[in-house]
Amino acid sequence: MGVHILFIALYVSLSGVLDAVGISALLIAHCIINLLIDITRKEKRGVYVMSTFNIGIMLITFANLNYINSIYTYGLNELSLYKYIVVEYINEGTLIWAVGNASIFIGYELFSKSSLPSLSVEIKNVKILDAYFRYIIGLAIISLSGNLVNFGFISGGIQKVLGLFSVMGILFYARLWGKLGVQKYRNYAIFLAVMQTINSLYNSYLRIDLLTPTIIYYGGYFIGKSNLKSVFSNKIFVPIFIIVVFSQFFNTLGGNRAHFIDSFKSDGADYQTHNSYADFSADKNERGGLLERSSNIAQISNVVNLVEKNGLYLGQASAPLVAALVPRFLWPDKPQIQLGTWFALEIGAATISSYTGRANNSVNMTIPGELYLDFGWFGVVLGGIFFGGLIALFWNSSKFKDSAFNILGALWGGYLLLFALFGIGADLQIIVTLLSTYIIFLVIKKIAKSYEGILSRTSVAR
Repeated sequence: MGVHILFIALYVSLSGVLDAVGISALLIAHCIINLLIDITRKEKRGVYVMSTFNIGIMLITFANLNYINSIYTYGLNELSLYKYIVVEYINEGTLIWAVGNASIFIGYELFSKSSLPSLSVEIKNVKILDAYFRYIIGLAIISLSGNLVNFGFISGGIQKVLGLFSVMGILFYARLWGKLGVQKYRNYAIFLAVMQTINSLYNSYLRIDLLTPTIIYYGGYFIGKSNLKSVFSNKIFVPIFIIVVFSQFFNTLGGNRAHFIDSFKSDGADYQTHNSYADFSADKNERGGLLERSSNIAQISNVVNLVEKNGLYLGQASAPLVAALVPRFLWPDKPQIQLGTWFALEIGAATISSYTGRANNSVNMTIPGELYLDFGWFGVVLGGIFFGGLIALFWNSSKFKDSAFNILGALWGGYLLLFALFGIGADLQIIVTLLSTYIIFLVIKKIAKSYEGILSRTSVAR
């Protein structure tokens, strides 16, 4: 924890000397030191939520660094992406990003030994493991035909958990394959990854979802192996190759952010008229590549700009989250909580479609950014510490490292790992999502305890 406090002191004391490029480079160095400490510490943590969180921060900060250098080199008018960035507040935005994430690390370390009630449920019954695979396949098929089936009678939280069972099933079986070397579980994981990739083509509006099943598959395998040597084996070249290929056709999918399949079968102009999430530009080069899309400095600079113009929002930006805590079955007409849409409209990065009545863009404030918008530097530090502590409580409840057969812990822990890697650029709405998901998992555990004898009976054949 002392390292994080030291770096916060460096960020603040050097903010008048270093520009955004220097602070970003310092944050990347901070992340590298974090990884080295994890590798060399006596208590080996292995893969855990803050190690992936750390990698995510590095990737986004590198994207910020690249984007800021482009601005300093070519000027804003030459850029093709995030033209709503407020250039004069890039330095302040970078400092908020650095201090906020360092505070999250401090919060995690403060609560690293604490936990919410455990979600550990072990299943060693071969028949149940096979039945779970068939259940996931059923979910994937139903999801693929989602346009034909209305699941409005199921609450959003339960729908999310059902989907989570499907996606994280890839990690569960890939981890079993890495741990036991049983080819059947490798085949299960591959089949599920392919099904999820197909689902993403039809049902997802986030292009990175195409890549997620592959990352989960190989991540699960390496976690199952439980040693760094496996990461540096020839198997690492396959996911690297896939990521490189994906980055090459990333822009091809940029013409439509609603359903990937429409990027290839719909006329761009017609679809833009009918879908408020279309992402067409007059110039196709304005869509931005994978690296550019990972940057978040544009939105944080706008947070600073709003505070300069309007003063601190003192909780108004995050107030809708109170309504999000009320279950929809108690409030059937509860409006959708869309902080990203509100922020996009607030900074002028979105408009309301006259055809659909919906905003045509959503921009995340980031967690440090939202904390600054509402409560300034006080919020960035204390809010970051609170958020990091909450992540520690959630992660420790998974008992992720205890056993490869801990199916419920694998699903919950895998979800947290994925969130940490890809969800860093979100906002505080993620707290409500995590809390509701945890509660549903806790209920599932209570039900599973009733069948504990059946779940543990019959060991897995190697």
